[in-house]
Amino acid sequence: MTTQKPNFNEVKEQQLESTLPQLYNPQESIYEEERVNMKDFVIGALVGGIVGAAAGLLLAPKSGKDLRSDVAVQAVNLKDKSADFSTTAKDKTVQLSKQIQEQSSQLVEKVKTLKSAKAPTVFDDGTVSFEGEEPLEDFINDVDSKKEEALEKAEQKIEEKDKAQEVRA
Repeated sequence: MTTQKPNFNEVKEQQLESTLPQLYNPQESIYEEERVNMKDFVIGALVGGIVGAAAGLLLAPKSGKDLRSDVAVQAVNLKDKSADFSTTAKDKTVQLSKQIQEQSSQLVEKVKTLKSAKAPTVFDDGTVSFEGEEPLEDFINDVDSKKEEALEKAEQKIEEKDKAQEVRA
């Protein structure tokens, strides 16, 4: 009985296939039921509204002419009210936009004044980090003061030398 040895590459591929993660294939959307229910709800609401309106018209205690005239009067009243509401809404939006514009300009001015008052000192030594460093302005002021001190000392020494030469002469 001769048994054939398994091919190493085939065994390795089978093991890899069984250990590799499988791709996720969603079989059914989680929200599909909600969409169908929402669609059914909207359709039911529309059909119910139409049936309710028809029943209201058919069972109304007034005659057709009276009902139509009442509906026309209510439609005109509704149109007038909506026009009034739209004009007041436009006026209020214009007023609110002006107020917001004024307040935002005031806020921008405040931020600019605060920014200029508390402007951080600029470090320009070519490095990215400025932790523990002194501002350039302080450094320049220190150099200027040291230069003035050195000039004063030099002038004092020159005066002392001049006085010493005068004493000798």
